[in-house]
Parts: sequence; structure tokens; C-alpha cells
Amino acid sequence: MNVLATGWSEGFDGPGRRWVVYLKGCDFRCRWCASPESVRPEPELLFYPARSAYVGRACPHGAVAAANGGSWTLDRAACARCPDRFCVSIWQHPAFEWCGHDVAPAEIADMAQGYRALFGPDGGVTFGGGEPTLQAEELLAALAALRRLGLRTAVETNAGTARFAEFVSGADLLICDLKCVSADLHREWTGASNARVLANLRLAARQARDLWIRIPLVPGFNDGAEETGNMIGFLREVRADRPGLRVDVLRMHHLGAPKYAALGMRYPMEGIEPPSRAAAAAFVERLKDAGLAAWTAG
Repeated sequence: MNVLATGWSEGFDGPGRRWVVYLKGCDFRCRWCASPESVRPEPELLFYPARSAYVGRACPHGAVAAANGGSWTLDRAACARCPDRFCVSIWQHPAFEWCGHDVAPAEIADMAQGYRALFGPDGGVTFGGGEPTLQAEELLAALAALRRLGLRTAVETNAGTARFAEFVSGADLLICDLKCVSADLHREWTGASNARVLANLRLAARQARDLWIRIPLVPGFNDGAEETGNMIGFLREVRADRPGLRVDVLRMHHLGAPKYAALGMRYPMEGIEPPSRAAAAAFVERLKDAGLAAWTAG
């Protein structure tokens, strides 16, 4: 499996204490993405020159150079030809982070077994991304191995891939995004169609063991009266098959902005104010008025 990183959360990525395995690679290009290092499936180098006064000595192959104003630049073409990744594999320099490494499904299961005592009565393992279902074969193998160990599993997904249906029965919990309902709006802001997303969410509502739906609330995208109304209407349809459906509203934030700079990328949401807590709370009240179990998360 192409793993980006692992971490821990409590109550956010599934019930209880969760060990979260973030997989690399995504088929969407959401403008507000807070994890740009998770989008490409290939390993990538993040460069944070302000973390060290000795950054100029970190690369023996000349990829780091001084720029005007005393800053440092990274020649990523030279990095692509690097024979040894000296900066991270040997120097372990704080200005560099290597994102992406292969981990076998059996190794994931072994590590999770070692963490069993930390999960408590309700916790388990959650796979996030990127889009984890793009690595369907290995992810299904990992889920099966964890089930044999008696460990609870969850998958966080955009619900947009062709093999999504295999995870409806393969995971104990699906945590799915509903970004918007309007097809043109979805394609404009994510670069992908949402026809399969909506069909997959309907399928999950009928057949998944457990289902949470998350709405990222993004100014200028899906926070207007028309689109919030569209999402409420869709969720009321889904609720017919899943009466206890949980809906989380997540406010867009800028916590991922430094990662764009570290990848040498432009940040698409520069200058856009995150939605206020009051705006998110008002949307949640509308969801509740429609009979949905909803709250803000973050």
C-alpha cells in the first residue's frame, strides 16, 4: 500500500480512539484540499527552508540554492534525479519531509494488532487519504486481515470510485463526503463528476453496516442557499434508507496552506475567508429541521 502517514484521533475518524492510516493518491482535485501531498500517488518531497539555519548544507547534489532576499529554493528537477535522498535518508534534515512509502497489508494488520490495547472498547483502524479506495486490492486485503483479528475498521472516502461498492461490505464504517449536488458546480471545484458519488451514497445508505456523511462547507462553492438546499434535499432522500444517518459539517480552513508552498504549488484558496462558526451552526440547524442528525465537527 502506498502510505502517506499514520496518526491518531479520537471520535473524529470513527468511534473511539482510532489509528488512522492515510493512503496516497486521489482522483479529485478539490480547490480547498488541506492535504495536497496526498493527491499524487508518487512519493514527494516537502521543503520547509525556514525550519533550519543550515538548509543550504542539506543537499550534496546542489538541489538547494540561495535566492534573493536570503531565502532558499529547491530545484525539484534535480530532486527527481537524486540517487540517494541524502537529505531525508541520511541527514534526516528538518527542512525536508519525504511523503509516501510502501507498506504491505499484512504489516498494517500486524501494527494494528500491536496497538489493540490503545483502541479501547469502541476504537479501531481508519483508512483515509487521498482517496483510499483507489488502492482497492491492497486495501480490501488489509480490511480482511483486520477483520480476522477482530478489529473494527472504517474508510474515509469521496465515494467517487468505480470500486466503491466493494467497500460497502468490506468496512464496518464508511465516512463519505458529500461536497455538493449540482453536477456543474462539482466538476468546476473538484475536477470530477459527482454522478457516481451520488449513486454510491444511495447504495451505501441501503447496504453499509454504518455510514457517516461529511459536508465540507466551502465559501463560494456550496455555502449558498441554493446548494445547501440541494444537499438537504438529497440527504432527506438518503435518510429514507438510513433513518439514523449521521451528518457532519466541516468548515473549510487554511491549515494546509503551508504544504502547498512546501510542494512548490500555488494555494488555490488564498484570500478566501473560512466560513464562520455561526454560518456552520445555522446550516446544521437547517439539517436538523429536515429531520437529520447533524452537527459541526471543527
